[in-house]
Amino acid sequence: MLLMGILFLILGIFAILNQRYTIIKVGNERNIVEKAVNEKTGIYKYKIFLGLFSIAIGIFCILNYIIY
Repeated sequence: MLLMGILFLILGIFAILNQRYTIIKVGNERNIVEKAVNEKTGIYKYKIFLGLFSIAIGIFCILNYIIY
């Protein structure tokens, strides 16, 4: 359960950050650039909700591992 909790946390953080930022390679360097996001679309809200839900599930999995 601990491993699943950590994976859910990583998945949630990745889903949220992937929605807002992108990595662009310039020469030998990698730069993090903010994307232009249309916040009025339903898919944007759905992806943010999915990321937050994944983080919540990860926290509950870790708490379950600690308590039991």
